Amino acid sequence: MSLFIESLNLVRVLEIHLVSETDINNPLFSYFKRLIWLPTKFLKMGISEIIKGVSIWLFLAAVFLMLGLWLIQDSGIAKTQAVTMVMFASTVIPMFLVTFAMPSLYCDSGITKDNIAFVLQHLQTRGFCNTKQIELLKKSVKIIEERARSRVNTLKWLVGLLWAGFVYTLSKGFEQSTVSPAGLMNFILLFSSLFMPITVAYLCVWGYESALDKLFRSIEFGCNDLCNLLEVTPSEG
Repeated sequence: MSLFIESLNLVRVLEIHLVSETDINNPLFSYFKRLIWLPTKFLKMGISEIIKGVSIWLFLAAVFLMLGLWLIQDSGIAKTQAVTMVMFASTVIPMFLVTFAMPSLYCDSGITKDNIAFVLQHLQTRGFCNTKQIELLKKSVKIIEERARSRVNTLKWLVGLLWAGFVYTLSKGFEQSTVSPAGLMNFILLFSSLFMPITVAYLCVWGYESALDKLFRSIEFGCNDLCNLLEVTPSEG
């Protein structure tokens, strides 16, 4: 049994499972499917996890904004300086709650029982029957994960450079926009044309990282479950 082959095979079949696809027996077609079609679904899966967190923040922001507006109207402070404090609190509190949320609300990385059960079943099918084999497999998968993470780190650096260029370009554009109304219009167009690509780049990089979290954490939990099963089963027999 080659742990290198088994590690790649485990990552490969779990990738297919996570994006709800099936592999193709033809090696050529399978390669092109992984090259062209599956990356889109894999990235979409990761982005959906990111959007879940954003959706929670948007929900809390809307709730606290309505509460803030109700408090302003009901307490009669609409024409006082307290309005600024209430609106500031309505903005900051949702960000605080999402940023410092309880770990149990987000640490699962979108992993489901089905993902873990799939890994466990695959390992049993491949003949992994003792904890030492499984621990060695986890170490081998860790090497693959580190390689994938290094790509994410490179992408983060590239997006960071894009953001720096975006800020510099905007600062220069803002200086020129104060000269005339035409300059202001050009600044708005420049901001719109640059902001969306930067936002998409950030979303793709962090979505890809989220998808990797789901992939490799599923493997880790599945291996742990099988180790636990192997340890417990003899004592019950």
